[in-house]
Amino acid sequence: MKNLIKLIIISIVFITCKDNSSKKEADSKDYPVVAKNEHTKDYNQLRNPYFGETHLHTGWSFDEAIYNVTLGPENSYKHARGEAVLHPNGDTIQLKLPLDFMIVSDHSEYLGVLVRMYDPNDPLSKHPMAKAVVGSGNDLDKSTNAFYSLVKQTIQPDGSTKPDAILNSPELKRTIWDEYIKITDKYNDPGKFTTLVGYEWSSQPNMSNQHRNVIFRSSKNLPVPYSYFDSQHPEDLWKWMDTQRDNGHTLLAIPHNGNLSNGLMFSMDDSFGNPITYEYAKARMRNEKLTEIIQTKGQSETHPLMAPNDEFAGFEIWTKPVAGPGTVKVEEGNYVRNAFSNGLALEQKIGLNPFKFGVVGGGDIHTSIVSHEEYAHTGEHNLKSSTPKARLLVNAPNEPSKIEQGTAGLSNVWAEENTRESIYDAMERKETWGTSGPRIITRVFAGYDFGATQPGDDNWVEIGYKNGVPMGADLKENTEAKPVQLMIYALKGPNSGNLDRIQVVKGWIDANGKNQTKIYNVIWSGDRKLDAKGKLPAVGNTVNIPDASYTNSIGSAELKTTWTDPDFDASQPAYYYLRVLEIPTPRWSTYDAKALGIEPPKDFPATIQERAWSSPIWYSPRAESNGNPLK
Repeated sequence: MKNLIKLIIISIVFITCKDNSSKKEADSKDYPVVAKNEHTKDYNQLRNPYFGETHLHTGWSFDEAIYNVTLGPENSYKHARGEAVLHPNGDTIQLKLPLDFMIVSDHSEYLGVLVRMYDPNDPLSKHPMAKAVVGSGNDLDKSTNAFYSLVKQTIQPDGSTKPDAILNSPELKRTIWDEYIKITDKYNDPGKFTTLVGYEWSSQPNMSNQHRNVIFRSSKNLPVPYSYFDSQHPEDLWKWMDTQRDNGHTLLAIPHNGNLSNGLMFSMDDSFGNPITYEYAKARMRNEKLTEIIQTKGQSETHPLMAPNDEFAGFEIWTKPVAGPGTVKVEEGNYVRNAFSNGLALEQKIGLNPFKFGVVGGGDIHTSIVSHEEYAHTGEHNLKSSTPKARLLVNAPNEPSKIEQGTAGLSNVWAEENTRESIYDAMERKETWGTSGPRIITRVFAGYDFGATQPGDDNWVEIGYKNGVPMGADLKENTEAKPVQLMIYALKGPNSGNLDRIQVVKGWIDANGKNQTKIYNVIWSGDRKLDAKGKLPAVGNTVNIPDASYTNSIGSAELKTTWTDPDFDASQPAYYYLRVLEIPTPRWSTYDAKALGIEPPKDFPATIQERAWSSPIWYSPRAESNGNPLK
């Protein structure tokens, strides 16, 4: 009971704490004085943790309307803010804990068009395509066949099929986009629940996923979305984004999980096959500050073939293309950790790192429902995976097993308040972290000397900002060649497992110019001891598989430490990020198996160690940045 009370108190402090320093005379550089009435009541200069979703589809996406989903963005916003809503399969569902913000990101290709075909009073219901879209009804085979026919016209063209002139008309796109924005504005409630306008640009040449979610800071006078119909090249998307910036808009793009890109997402070449240049790196970093490290189609941190010495690299591996048969190639360019390391090397070669991303989790769920809870997973797609039976016992023609499918990840930010401007600005400066679904709070500051300050001290966050930088930032100049020091903190999420350990993943360029990576176990639960190679014994496992249950009798609710890099070399560029692991808990497939009265599938783990990843902090011997101060 005492531990539970302590956990509740810590959570309240982190989520709603006020900046006590605002009562004192503020430093005009780091702590600007802001009129009280300009902010919400929870405004905190030292920033609060907010949990949200940056990647969700509704019936306004062509590939969901064709699977008999007519629920639109309103259903998503209501669900995310905690209301009981309908799932496309007819069930009423409700989150145990509401989210703080939501970005609905329907495909820009035929955005909001196909769903109108279900309305007999809409002229689009008479369109020749309506027969296949509406007529397939709840028939999985018919819907799947219609989907693959439509794919050739949208995200994966065969070269001969062009967009339908009626469905892609400028007037129709403008009308639908304005309605989309209006709905998003309707549910934006500053201080309580934030919505941002976004959409998905869906390039997928040769079944290689290149998708990006485009997100705007404001909803005023927004341009009609740029789509794959305009160009399949991300470089052209960035040019369009630059034009919008010139027109006064503030926006960014988030690349999807790179694990399905066949090596293209983080390739050392551009999308035209030419080596990356300084100008390419500059354009990418101007437009893409974040990347998705996990979503329903697997994680993109790393892979056992990329990191054979990483005992946790085999987490939530997805092997199939987004649309079509075959197997995704396991390439360096699929994975975020490889991108981080290759970015260091590219910076030495061309003068700029094109892969200096922050990270977020994503959903890519296509039902209008935020399905991030293992114990309440409702599937990725309607018809194909919206019931336990469909997920475990039925396969659509030419479709991979749904067992590889995961729940949605969450995108999380450290922001001053729950408003569009503050949430967006946190993403812009990369003070973000992603989780595989749970609401794990994680925080890290890097510097060279935090003195006697320890994570959890009353003033540790203030000292972290003053003497160091937060996740996502560049370390300040190392004038005295001191080793990098991290102040590290993590708190378990509600309705989830205790914490097993926190790891620091470090990548650097050695004296011979080679990429190196090392994983450090820096703090853990219980009285386990590291062996001579730095490996930590497993935390244990309390999961009762037949009952799909577990106990929090192992692990810790909170982990915190200050860690100094024992292998630091001031001459070597490096990055550091946290990986926070929970104790084992039942995977969604184990909950489904219990519901069906069967054993969990043998070809996939019955348990899962949920986790969080922080955005990296970057060290350079030539530090050109003054870090990421409060502003």
